[in-house]
Amino acid sequence: MKSRYPEDKLTIIGGGIIGVLEAYFAYLDAQKAGKKIRVTINERNKNISDTTTSHIVPSLTPDEILAVVPRGQELVKKLRILFSEPGGIRIDDVEGINNSDVAEKFIKQVQQYSNDEQGHQARTKILLELGKMSMNLWQHIYDNADPRLKKILEESNFNPCREPNTNGEALHDGYRIDLIYNVPNAKAKANSMKADYEELGYTSCKILSPKEVIARDPFLADFCKNNSIIDEFGERQWKDDSVALWRPGGCIDTQTLLPKLCDYLKDIMGKYTNESGQSKDCFQMKFERNVVGVSYNPESENLEINGLRFFGKEPKIHKHQYEHSDYVFCPGEAVGTLKKLGFNEPAYSGFAGASLMLNIPIPTKQLVEQYSKFNHCMEVHQEGVVLAWQARFRENKIFIGVAGTKAFYSDQRPHKDQAFAKDRNLLQLNMINDVLPEFISLALGRDTSGKKLTIEDLSHLEKLGIAERWVGTRSVAYDGFPTLGSVYKKDCKITNARTTTHLGSGGGSFSLASIFVSRSTLNKDQTEQDKFTQDVLRYGSSNRKFI
Repeated sequence: MKSRYPEDKLTIIGGGIIGVLEAYFAYLDAQKAGKKIRVTINERNKNISDTTTSHIVPSLTPDEILAVVPRGQELVKKLRILFSEPGGIRIDDVEGINNSDVAEKFIKQVQQYSNDEQGHQARTKILLELGKMSMNLWQHIYDNADPRLKKILEESNFNPCREPNTNGEALHDGYRIDLIYNVPNAKAKANSMKADYEELGYTSCKILSPKEVIARDPFLADFCKNNSIIDEFGERQWKDDSVALWRPGGCIDTQTLLPKLCDYLKDIMGKYTNESGQSKDCFQMKFERNVVGVSYNPESENLEINGLRFFGKEPKIHKHQYEHSDYVFCPGEAVGTLKKLGFNEPAYSGFAGASLMLNIPIPTKQLVEQYSKFNHCMEVHQEGVVLAWQARFRENKIFIGVAGTKAFYSDQRPHKDQAFAKDRNLLQLNMINDVLPEFISLALGRDTSGKKLTIEDLSHLEKLGIAERWVGTRSVAYDGFPTLGSVYKKDCKITNARTTTHLGSGGGSFSLASIFVSRSTLNKDQTEQDKFTQDVLRYGSSNRKFI
């Protein structure tokens, strides 16, 4: 039987949100060109639920990547402060973090980069524009999705980040409430954030009074009561260290999205017939595929990849000759992958981040009815801490997921029993209790409002199966800019490979725009790229370094 292979082949290294959305974009482009494409994702974990993106609750905002880790002069300063101190990110209790070769190169580049304030500001402006582009792409995908994909997005708690379609006061219509507390002069911080969003063209931002917060989200009444005072007119006013900001922002539940999106891609991309007459899926996600090397086509005049080497497995060389066979490297959590594979990579480090997910049983039918409409997303800010936050009624339980707070981990891998993870998870639990004490009270079986929770409380919730603690790493380049576009070996460009990586925790928000720009390097005529795309690719080049 004659084989009927697709014309094109895309091999993706990394099965997180970037890898899966790379596959989706490849499918869209193939459809537009009237072609079929074969896509294989190689993921080192045993299951998609083991990936970093399945353990976090991505916020969708145009500035999320700026909150991943500090940049420039701020990063230099905070590398000296212990993670347990306000704003600190230094770890001193794990051997090899601060004096490894990776750490020294990263810190040196950070220090040199921090002296270029003008360049830093230019990159920051480009990042904010890239973020807004990504928010528009998320909305575009939803608006143009077929019924099945639209349902997947809705089941995945997709809330857009855009200008409101209504009167601008309804939750989940492009805007949300972010809370700031225990921060000196909180109103100034909120006004600074507001100014950034207004500069990007978001016109409905404003500081909300406690009364306005409760009107929009009654579940935040306890927070408003505990962080405000009654003025002479009998109205609640925020304390000096607390405020609420109405700002553009949404979210996506990647724990739900990724497996459903993979099933969707498998179905819509269809099948092909190989040389043996077997019917094969055009989309495949292959697990426990730890890529440790690449091979090059010896017959090509250019530097061209023709296969991969996997840890503990035979090399995989493409036998079929495709019209185009491309590779994209998306190793967000696998710190230093580009360098390990022999490619140029800007000075990098892993930054550990902790997450805490609660699934709280609801004991009575009456409470199920009371909480059935509960759903909000936000960021909650304290001094030196920003938590991405989703809380909603899910599968007849109250789901609360938070992620945030970073620490410098060089090329080490953290685990949840180290001091950093335990300390941050306890901090996260207390912040949840500060905002939503009625649900923590339900989980612990006692009134926790206004109380300081302990490590014993956290352990108890784990033993009950209510709390799931997790810690992992995100790879970040020295300038905090994603690495996008062409891949190089000793400064020689590889003709059929590119990368989309170093997005840190900004992978959720910035994934679509980053992939869109990275894919533009596939265009043979680079003169078609607009100035913005050229700037992003220049700042995000994988062979960049700061001299």
